[in-house]
Order: sequence, then structure tokens, then C-alpha cells
Amino acid sequence: MASDITAAIVCGYDIHSDLRDYVHRFAPHLSPCGVVILSGGCTSSLSDESEAHALSTFVDHPHVILEEESMTTLDNIVFSRRIAGQFGNVTHYVVICDRVHSAKVLVLCAILLRVRFTVRAVRRKVPLRVMLFEPISIVAEAVAAVFPLFRSTLRRAAMRLKGVRELIPTLGEAQGRNDPRCAP
Repeated sequence: MASDITAAIVCGYDIHSDLRDYVHRFAPHLSPCGVVILSGGCTSSLSDESEAHALSTFVDHPHVILEEESMTTLDNIVFSRRIAGQFGNVTHYVVICDRVHSAKVLVLCAILLRVRFTVRAVRRKVPLRVMLFEPISIVAEAVAAVFPLFRSTLRRAAMRLKGVRELIPTLGEAQGRNDPRCAP
């Protein structure tokens, strides 16, 4: 029988921002969590490092797992939920994001997480263009959460906006697993 756990999903953001400060702000929320999933793919055309890996250099927790495929907030939650289920019966999620993305995270968690969840939004500097685009992003990602048929289109659009591209699909992708690649 799988044990009951609380899982943290940490939404990764721009690897070129002050990640140390972001981690410092959310670290207190990790203590009740049995597993911490740092979520974020290779979203920069300037680096081949994933957001999850960049965050991991600053996170101090005994059970940290990297989810390095995500291109969107929707991906963060969908892929991390799948990983968390491998560690036990998740009875509660603590989803960590910045304040600008908190409305979207709350909507997506309400749609996707079938157990109790708490959204912890922390202060972080966010570019104005991200703030202005967020209302459109909330609608697009909520639609894709309800209608999974649109997820691949959303993912490709996000990659295009971020200036990254996917290489030739791997066997994992052909079998239904996403494996984004970083390339300038």
C-alpha cells in the first residue's frame, strides 16, 4: 500500500532572473512536503539548462525531483502530478509560483488536481510583457486543461514565443511522452 504524502510542485521561471531570491522566498513552504518537484523545461534560447535544474542548485530538501519537460504552467502541473503519483498517494499538493502567475495556477489546480491543494504565491520581479500577457495565458491554458486536445498546440505556441524549438521527436514522444529539446 502506498503511503500518503504531501507533494510540492514548484513552478520554474526565467533562468535569467534571480532564482536564489525566488527559492529563498518559497523555501519555508517546503518543510511539510515529502517530495519536492522542481518543474520547468529548457525555456531559454540562450541556455540549454532547464528551469528545474537551475532552481535545484539553490533548493535544500531531502527529496527533490526535477521535471524538465515543461514549457507552460499547465505543463508544470500536468507533468509534476504524474511524477508525484510515483512516490505515494498524494493527499495534498503545495503549488508554488510567483504572484503574477497565481491566478492561473489557482484555476489550473482547481481543474486538474483532484485532491486538496494550496497555492503559495511569492513575490518575484516579472517583466511587464509577462504581466500584460497573463490574462490571455490564463484563458488559453484553462481551455487546454479542460480540453487536452489543445495541449500540444499550446505547447508549440509557447515554445515559439520563447524562441526555443523541438528537435525530431524521440521514441518517447512517439509513444506519447513529451521530451522537449533546447536549441537556439
